[in-house]
Amino acid sequence: MGLGNVNTKIVFFIEEFFIYDTFDYVFQKELIMNQKRRLIVPGEFKSARKLSSFLKGRPEIAFVSLVGIDFLGNDTDERIPVPYFLNHINEIMDGGVQTDGSSVNLPGIATLNDAKIDFFVDPRGEWFIDENREYPLDQGTYLSTLRIPAFFKHGSDFYCSRSLLKSTSSFVEKAILELVKQDPFFQEEWGFSGERINAVFLTLGTELEFWVRTPAEQVDLEELSLSQMLKESYWKRTKGQVRNALEEALLLLESYGYGVEMGHKEVGGVKAKLDPDGSFHGIMEQLEIDWKYDTPLAAADKELYARILIKETFRRNGLEVTFDAKPIKNVAGSGEHMHFGIRVVTCEGESVNLFSSRQPGTFMSRFGYGALMGLLKHWPLVNPFVTSSLDALNRLKPGYEAPVSVVASLGRSPDFPGRNRTVLAGLIRSDNPLSTRFELRAPHPHTNTYLAAAAVYLVMLDGMKYAVTKEIGDLHRELTKKHGEEAEYLETMREYVSEKNIFTAFSHEERERFYGKTPETVWDIFEAFRKADHTPFEESPMSDEIIASAMTASRNKWVVEIRDKVLPHFRRELSSFERLPLKEGKRDKRLWDDIQKKRRLMLKDSPGSLSMAAEIEVLLEREEFNKAALLMASFSALFEEVEETYRLYLKNTMI
Repeated sequence: MGLGNVNTKIVFFIEEFFIYDTFDYVFQKELIMNQKRRLIVPGEFKSARKLSSFLKGRPEIAFVSLVGIDFLGNDTDERIPVPYFLNHINEIMDGGVQTDGSSVNLPGIATLNDAKIDFFVDPRGEWFIDENREYPLDQGTYLSTLRIPAFFKHGSDFYCSRSLLKSTSSFVEKAILELVKQDPFFQEEWGFSGERINAVFLTLGTELEFWVRTPAEQVDLEELSLSQMLKESYWKRTKGQVRNALEEALLLLESYGYGVEMGHKEVGGVKAKLDPDGSFHGIMEQLEIDWKYDTPLAAADKELYARILIKETFRRNGLEVTFDAKPIKNVAGSGEHMHFGIRVVTCEGESVNLFSSRQPGTFMSRFGYGALMGLLKHWPLVNPFVTSSLDALNRLKPGYEAPVSVVASLGRSPDFPGRNRTVLAGLIRSDNPLSTRFELRAPHPHTNTYLAAAAVYLVMLDGMKYAVTKEIGDLHRELTKKHGEEAEYLETMREYVSEKNIFTAFSHEERERFYGKTPETVWDIFEAFRKADHTPFEESPMSDEIIASAMTASRNKWVVEIRDKVLPHFRRELSSFERLPLKEGKRDKRLWDDIQKKRRLMLKDSPGSLSMAAEIEVLLEREEFNKAALLMASFSALFEEVEETYRLYLKNTMI
């Protein structure tokens, strides 16, 4: 339910109130209240003059914040008091707010000797009113901040994630419009001339997964893993604080015009314990919230703000949320599946899905085939913007419904749409041809949606340029080719489509033979990008300067992740393993000796020899990143061995 027709629905509710249950009543009451508060600034108030009157009529809005997004996906969040903002509104709206390069992550662009960054207001973005729900005011309002989306300008050019996605969307839409108008087969395939197409619109939808837990409480990892294997949590009913927080978050997102579709339990989680007072503890559950698709820039903005709203809502209910991709080992990680679509609008106003097929017995249009082929062929160009951390890579392991191979699914036949959850990209179809789209399953909640979406649409465009002069049957045969069959656009020694379970139907060696080598380290992903064909990015907004800056930002973050997060965590864990000599048997002593031997190798420096951890730190300092990545992978594998050995040791010394 959106806010656009809320008045009609409220009247219907008043007249026919008897058909609604209690939740519907609360839902409608909340919508009425939020509509009155106007949590989104209407477009007519986005000029300096009109905004001034809007703010003067909303005394609860005490601050204004200009929100820019750097190349790591970090958003700026300052507090400009409204009186100061109103006194300088023309100057601020024209780029009168500045910061230095140390405040945002644009390496190689905003440097120490040239650090000035200007904020430019985006009048077409969604302007959210950020309520501080722990600071209530009169008449049901809260102390609030107006969040205005902005672009970063350095010198004479714009450099930020938002500006890149905005310019890339325009670039791709214009290029597709030209393709459509020049397409010699468009009339034959669609039944009308490409000259009748008036506009092209890209669409993007996201699905946000996350883990929620009771703070400072430990949950048995074996119990979590068993619960996942038994599918005990998927789509189960939420209870207690989790239900309260989930329903509050859904209502709150709806009040911001998200068009919420559903919220539910995901695959991971365990049953919480009931306290005598009726509350729960020992909570560890995985949830998902979905909302309606939008333009790419609006979808990315909404996804970022949704994370803020969800985290704060659950915190107010005494729960902790993590959006990490793989917060718990041996249990499902959290994805942020991205749905990509393209529609065109004719001069008569008819909306047409460019990926849907109008020919019987076919899965999709030629443009759909081209888009998917471009994504699969050029995945190395997209992957660094999706998976650039150890946390993200740890999620992409066999058996956890996250992709491990560059392969797609079309469905078992054109008449029966499928949903293979083991592939990288799936064709999503329904009885409604406007719903046809591609689901990309590799992204996670901390993926920079702005950069990832820009890269995806550019590689899709490359494939569509190839497909526009081909017959649909030829495109299908090339996409579904077997290993070793020659192809004009795709690689000979690869396959690209499978309807099988990729995790169980193939061995690791078979997956790599058919679908390409799986990156073992984050550095492998960076290197694959460097060696890839960059043709799809040429003459596009994804310039060499922006690519270099974004890749440097990701590499620096990866280094910090290893040095300041992962290694300290491993040190703490290994140091916490305690010996229980009074309960040991001979087998237990051998287990402990093995633990101690490996711990020393991993952590203990000796004269003339560094530990593995210390050597990793040295290699990172020397920028020998490939060696550091390989040694880090060995270190992680050894840690898992030690952890499992210690689990066996404890299990046998409990008695």
